[in-house]
Amino acid sequence: MSLRPHASWFPWLLFLGLFLHSALDYTLFDPYFGNSDEPLLIAIVAVLLWVERRSILASLRGEGLGSPIIGFGLFAVGTVLFTFGRLAPVMILQVWGLFVLAAGLVAVLAPREYLRSALFIAFSGTVVVVLGRLGPGLLSSELAVAIASASAAVITATLWPVVANGVTLYFGPYSATVTEACSGLNSIFSLMALSLLYLREGVKRNPGHIALLVACVIPVAVLTNFLRVMMLILATWYVGDWFSQSLFHEASGVVAFVLALLLLSGIDRLSFHASSMNQPPKDTTAHAGN
Repeated sequence: MSLRPHASWFPWLLFLGLFLHSALDYTLFDPYFGNSDEPLLIAIVAVLLWVERRSILASLRGEGLGSPIIGFGLFAVGTVLFTFGRLAPVMILQVWGLFVLAAGLVAVLAPREYLRSALFIAFSGTVVVVLGRLGPGLLSSELAVAIASASAAVITATLWPVVANGVTLYFGPYSATVTEACSGLNSIFSLMALSLLYLREGVKRNPGHIALLVACVIPVAVLTNFLRVMMLILATWYVGDWFSQSLFHEASGVVAFVLALLLLSGIDRLSFHASSMNQPPKDTTAHAGN
């Protein structure tokens, strides 16, 4: 079907204006751009809407209202979030509002069979913002201290004495600080976004399966970054500080991120396996007719 101009285009043009305004504010006009990963939230909005392009194109065709009650409810919530985000200003609230606004437009303007797509957009935005950004931000210091303490305890019990003082580790003539990046905050944000896109593009999963995979993102990110800290301490002790703080430091971050993706994929496969074992066997017995 052709996409001729229709009244349903107007709300999407307004949404595009809000999106571009936020994107410019937090990229070209942000003096701290490049020192923060928050602008990546804007990119995630764009990527997610591209993934859901079929439902957006359906809404642009103007084939009638889909789910007005749900759609207008989402639109109202998104408007409140975006408005508070602009007034504060708090970028996270603005991005959250963009997610929910897009979900409301799809729910109202696209046919009812695309309601699941609208709910997925709202769900993804909520998970990325709350679990991917706000949650780890509130736990940043606690995560770093916990990883430093755990690393010191494991190495002291198995190799040589390591003393943890807050987020700083002391061993021999060396010292190392567990920063926010080493505590897994950046990994949590990136893994959350990739996991949601992976869930959408993959095969169908039941709600429990999806909830389990999303819930595992934070512990998996923390575990893999704990292993990264251990790797850096071992590299410093056996090779030297010059080695652990050079290319090896960045390479260990990539290794930790890839390991986290593999662990999440393994959890996904185990969940499929557990679900198949719980399903009753299909009756394949052929019944002959009389």
